[in-house]
Amino acid sequence: MNGRRMKRLGRSFLLFCMAALLLAGTALANSAPPDYRVDVKVINGPGEAYYLDLLEQAGGGRTGNPPEGLDQELLGAMAAAAPPGWRPCALSAMGNHYNGDIVGVNGVHTFHGMNTPRVFRILMVTESGEKWISEPLEREVMHSLVTVDWEAGTAKMPPKWIALVRQLLATLIPTLVVEGLVLLAFGLSSKRNWLVFLLANLATQGALSWFLATALVQRGFADTMPFALLFMIPVELLIAAVEANIYQHKFRGCSMRRAFWYGIAANASSYALGWIAVRLVWAGLLPL
Repeated sequence: MNGRRMKRLGRSFLLFCMAALLLAGTALANSAPPDYRVDVKVINGPGEAYYLDLLEQAGGGRTGNPPEGLDQELLGAMAAAAPPGWRPCALSAMGNHYNGDIVGVNGVHTFHGMNTPRVFRILMVTESGEKWISEPLEREVMHSLVTVDWEAGTAKMPPKWIALVRQLLATLIPTLVVEGLVLLAFGLSSKRNWLVFLLANLATQGALSWFLATALVQRGFADTMPFALLFMIPVELLIAAVEANIYQHKFRGCSMRRAFWYGIAANASSYALGWIAVRLVWAGLLPL
């Protein structure tokens, strides 16, 4: 009897923790929703101070807040170096659902936000006055990586399939970790259940990654932040329902009801922690 009570208390505590995580994740999602991101990695960089920014096509009258605490002469040189029809995002969009690191950390410059341009060029200006501008590039996935070779004067993006795999891993890895821990907490660990769990997540997360890369990015369904969130909510609910139904019918060694509620609890937990975990995993995938 005491053992049963302990199990009930343990499950109640687990449900309480998952509810708290879900509330915390929802709050984080409201304050920091998923956004577009471009990471620019500079190799063979200049041996002096420089600024790097994305150039967007001029037009639309959009204004932002110019960065503070930076070299105003270099900022002015960036504005002067922009070719006709283009303008630096740091001067036109900063703070307007767009943020960028024009100084960089260890040669990596991160630009993100719903106003990150889909078609852009890269501008580099050095302290001595040297400048370099790339040819126009286009984002095809939510998170894009561009490698700039300063000495060679090139800017390269990985093939689309590599970007899709990287994006898939950024969502799949934290999902497997979080939902795997919930699987252990529910006492459902077995070779068959782990196999079903892995295959189900590969299918659903693969579909989600493809959806993000095609519908939200290429077709422009997420031009505004509120619409992006509204569009993602039913997708996440659909994935939770599909996975719970799979577990209900394919798991062994437990009741169908228990397997179903595991699917709901696992997806709620991964959703709650995903906003933080995906960003951390993506940062780790940049060198790959």
